Amino acid sequence: MNNELKAIHEFDFTLICNYFKGLKRQGPGSPEVTQKALSFTNRLSDDARIADIGCGTGGQTMTLANYTKGQITGIDLFPDFIEIFNRNAIEAHCEDRVKGIVGSMDALPFQEEELDLIWSEGAIYNIGFERGMNEWNKFLKKNGFIAVTEVSWFTPERPSEIEDFWMANYPEI
Repeated sequence: MNNELKAIHEFDFTLICNYFKGLKRQGPGSPEVTQKALSFTNRLSDDARIADIGCGTGGQTMTLANYTKGQITGIDLFPDFIEIFNRNAIEAHCEDRVKGIVGSMDALPFQEEELDLIWSEGAIYNIGFERGMNEWNKFLKKNGFIAVTEVSWFTPERPSEIEDFWMANYPEI
């Protein structure tokens, strides 16, 4: 048996997607937490442009759609997630303003200063917090918002196995 640590990019993402696509959310959080976080932004106009980056199957996106009136584009790397995302938009009766597309968070299809809100729950770590914030900022309109959740440690020390994993895979933590 090989106990050697593997980097996150060495895992079979098909297995990961097959497991997570059956869940309402692909990361931590809840509709209540999404709503609370959204309440910290100024009220968005009815024609606001919103992007949910790393949207998964859209659990948090459908919550955003319940509390905003603008156009929402969900972006995720995995086609199976986007297929479910678009079905969820139809079931939520918001498919006229919520659409999921397959894409990468490091090559977003938006124009500079196009978005009023960039949302990313539990996904920015895929390109790194600092890189994500720096690269995504150009897509925001003046007075726009970026709302992300990020892994955080609340203690100065952690077990060595956990420390080794995170330092190998996401040293920004």
